[in-house]
Amino acid sequence: MITVLFHYIRAMYLYNVTIIVENDKQKLIRQRIEALLFDHQHAAGSLSLLEMIDSPHKGTTYCVQLRAGGLAEIQAFQQSRLADFQEAIKQEYAEKVLLFDSIMKYLND
Repeated sequence: MITVLFHYIRAMYLYNVTIIVENDKQKLIRQRIEALLFDHQHAAGSLSLLEMIDSPHKGTTYCVQLRAGGLAEIQAFQQSRLADFQEAIKQEYAEKVLLFDSIMKYLND
């Protein structure tokens, strides 16, 4: 008997939020990131916090990354978690933090 294996192909996306912080606020911002974004692990995807080593930017650079199966997961994360985080950071640390985001599609996963 011959068994045929079907490889399930599905697009995977990486949603990256880069957060550049002035060094004097670095520890406080990291605590806010962890409190606002990581207090409950995102159920639909994999959420990670990274610190960029040898960043070309002044200050400390953090990246929050969500690995998701589709754009709907990213949009849900943006609305349910990221919007509140961005507003809190804007209110508490105006002009001390720069945030920008990007969506990437895995081509070989």
